[in-house]
Parts: sequence; C-alpha cells; structure tokens
Amino acid sequence: MRRGHLPSPVTEDHAAALVALVRDTARTEILPRFRSLAASEIEGKSNASDLVTVADRAAEDRIANGVSKLFPSALIVGEEAVAMNPTLLGRMTDSEIAVIVDPIDGTWNYANGLPLFGVMMAIAVEGKTTFGLLYDPMSDGWVMAHAGQGAFRHSAEGRTVRVSSTARDDPSTGFVPLFLYPKDTQRWLAPRLVAFDRVMSFRCSCHEYWLLAEGAVDFMISGLLKPWDHAAGELISREAGLHAAMLDDGAPYSIFRSQGELLVARTKQSWEMLRDTFLQDNP
Repeated sequence: MRRGHLPSPVTEDHAAALVALVRDTARTEILPRFRSLAASEIEGKSNASDLVTVADRAAEDRIANGVSKLFPSALIVGEEAVAMNPTLLGRMTDSEIAVIVDPIDGTWNYANGLPLFGVMMAIAVEGKTTFGLLYDPMSDGWVMAHAGQGAFRHSAEGRTVRVSSTARDDPSTGFVPLFLYPKDTQRWLAPRLVAFDRVMSFRCSCHEYWLLAEGAVDFMISGLLKPWDHAAGELISREAGLHAAMLDDGAPYSIFRSQGELLVARTKQSWEMLRDTFLQDNP
C-alpha cells in the first residue's frame, strides 16, 4: 500500500449516489422478499443461526455493480463475497480504496420476519475509514458521516439532523452480544452484566451503532471484528463524539484487525471505567 496521503474519494455527489443506490437496492431486492422467503432461500453459513438469504446475495450484487461504476479502481469487500472468497480480506492491505458492504446486517432478524435490519457501507482510503453509511430500509432513513465532518441523520422527506451523543461518565446501558462469545467467556461475563441497568443485543450492528451515536445507550462492546460490522458504525460513532478503541491495548480500531474486542463509549473516562469491568480476570 502506498503510504502517502490520499484524500477521500467520496464527494457530496458520490455520497448522494451511494445513498440512492442503497435505497434502490432496498426497494428492489430487500423489502419485496421480507417475510416472503421460502425455506429454500435461507441457508446457514458458519452455524445454524449464521444465516444468508437470496436477498443478501442479490442486494450485494446490485450494490457492488453500482459501486464499481462510481469507483472503478476500488476493491469491493462484501460480506457474502468474502464468504465465498476469504482472500478478499487480505487484499484490503494492498488497496488504496476499499468499499466495505454488509448488504443486510441483521440477516437472522430479516430471515425470521423481525423488522430490525439494515444496510452498512464504509469506504476506506489506505486503511482509514473516510465514509460511513447506516441505512434502515423500514423507515427509509440513514445516518452518514465523512471523516472530520460530523455525523448526520437523514430522512426520506429531506430532514437532516446532526447526530451527537451527550457526554456522561456513568455507563448504565449498552449492547453486549453475549451469544457471540465462547461458552467459557459467557459464563464469566454474564454475572457482570447485572451491574448495568439495561444490557441487550439487537443482532444488528447497524441499529446498535445508530442508537449509540444518537445517545440512546452508553456503550457497545464486540469481540467479532468483521469490517462490514464495524467500519461504518465506528466512524459514525467517533464523528458523533464517542470514544472508540480496542479493549486490550487501547489502540484505534483498524479494518485490518481480526482479533480483540472493540469498545465504544460516550467518553474516554467512561470507556476506561468499562475497560476495567470487562478486562478484570477476563479469560
């Protein structure tokens, strides 16, 4: 990878085109199949609850085709493409521009008829996320951020609101995907969660990051570092004023990192308090 400075390729016109592409994909590939999937159109991947549907694949193909026209030289890293060809992840280190796509984040919810799923997209330049998009097909709304320019919520009616999380140093609510951890870690972690007022998991990073950026919850922790689950949301969280870093060493999140736990919290002080909770004697 070239180590010089490469400015973000995402202009306002590009961003508008990407939003239009994602909205069109939701209308044509995702929403018509919601609650209409046949059993043969749903498959398991790594386990019985890790699902993929015909809608995931059709949506990713449509988004990838549209992105390739906007950014012909970009490496497109889609969740389903990586499932078929894992070497795509390694190619990101040699790509100046990578477009990271989760065509349906929350596939388990989608496949089971729960209207809590979204589309996530991030664009990384020389490994640094410069653009992030969270899209909700059910409301036809989205949250978007350009690095260094803040995060904004947009509605289909044209309303735009800056997204920010109010600083608070006493974390009491958060997202912890307990089911994603090994059983030994679950047994260690579960009793520690009762100290919080509300801990939950939506099985959908898109909506979890959305609520985190809006200030509805205080923190999120995740030990499954797939770039399509975190690149867009982590950027949006930071642009909304939150503190994001790796739990073990406090390093910034990287799209290249596949091991460790990412912790995002309202402030650096609350992040440090949570680190003490989640690191102490952690197996």
